[in-house]
Amino acid sequence: MDTEEQQTEQQPTSWTLSPAELAATQERAAKINARATKRGFTGRLEVTGTPREISETDEAGLTRTRLVYDVQITGEAPSYNGWTFLAAVDTVETATGTDFILRTAPGIDETGVDRTALAAGRCEHCNTVRANRRYTYLVRHTETGEIRQVGSTCIKDFTGWAGRPVFIWADDVADELHEFLGGFASSGHEYTPETVVAAAWAISRRFGWVPASATFGRSTRDLVSSYLYGTSRADRELRADVVADVAEAADMGATIVTALLEGLTDAGDYVANLKVCLRAASVSHRHLGITVSAVAAYERMIGDRVQRQTAEMTRKESAYAGEIGQKLTITGTVTRLKPIEQNYGYTPTTSMLVIIESGTTVAKTFTAAAWAWDVAQGDEITITGTVKAHEEFNDTKETVLTRPKRIDPTA
Repeated sequence: MDTEEQQTEQQPTSWTLSPAELAATQERAAKINARATKRGFTGRLEVTGTPREISETDEAGLTRTRLVYDVQITGEAPSYNGWTFLAAVDTVETATGTDFILRTAPGIDETGVDRTALAAGRCEHCNTVRANRRYTYLVRHTETGEIRQVGSTCIKDFTGWAGRPVFIWADDVADELHEFLGGFASSGHEYTPETVVAAAWAISRRFGWVPASATFGRSTRDLVSSYLYGTSRADRELRADVVADVAEAADMGATIVTALLEGLTDAGDYVANLKVCLRAASVSHRHLGITVSAVAAYERMIGDRVQRQTAEMTRKESAYAGEIGQKLTITGTVTRLKPIEQNYGYTPTTSMLVIIESGTTVAKTFTAAAWAWDVAQGDEITITGTVKAHEEFNDTKETVLTRPKRIDPTA
């Protein structure tokens, strides 16, 4: 609960709560409703909240935006046989005689009740005023709008209700909820996805990306939690450590969220859940880990995009090398290796498909030679071979070599 922004005790029905506190308070109000219904209460109590964002700058210089709710108790007043309870009128002894306190029902605006038309201890059903009558009720007919003040002992006879009419004062509920909030273990502020991702980006820049499954070192998720919610000396030192990266962090947070929502198209629960978290108004502590992982997802997406762009460039710029029958020497990078089973007569053999890229040349060859099993993808090698054919695969021009041999260009 945001104690700095709570309303004063003179306005106990209004609070500023975090999303987690609001959810817990609404759950508590539902239990109060259920308990009142068992007693015969026909009204309805609701805890409603209006969302609002609060932006603050922490000691590292990062502008944090969090979601809060301005919360009030609303609802509908109880009604019995067409008579709606507006308020309870309680008699109070004073130095000069008697007076009354007005307790309005849920959903009733106290300013809309004419206090001048009321009197302590008066009942308009039995037409008597009794100084010792402690409680009366103000009721209004739902069709005619007629308003009556009726004593508590006459109310059942007046309304003709078979059961016992039940009245609940909104402030009684507020007091119970206020006491509940005082002991509520808050999960902390809930920040916007952009704020969480910005903190994760700054921390990963400073300490590198550490997954939650890492055996050694604190994960990025734990560091972000400490950065945003921690109050210890170590947490303050953590915020001081990332000051240099905070200047870019806010822009990167917004950039990453937008890029992932627009660019992630993979099927699967992870992508679906991540996008839900990034679209949310705020991030609960339960969903902190998956939101923090947006930084790693963004880097993977950008890396995949670069690889696709490189492959696309290769396809556009690829060109055939040599003439059919010509012997070539090519130095390049092994980009693909794949064992291929081939049958020649009755003797099955396994050859290695080797793809080598060298500038605009993409050379392809099949060989069972031992050297093909000694190289790895990414190695730079030099081979010689005879041009067997010029082919095209996925819009890439490939030069097929036969009788390939690996050579040492320094020999």
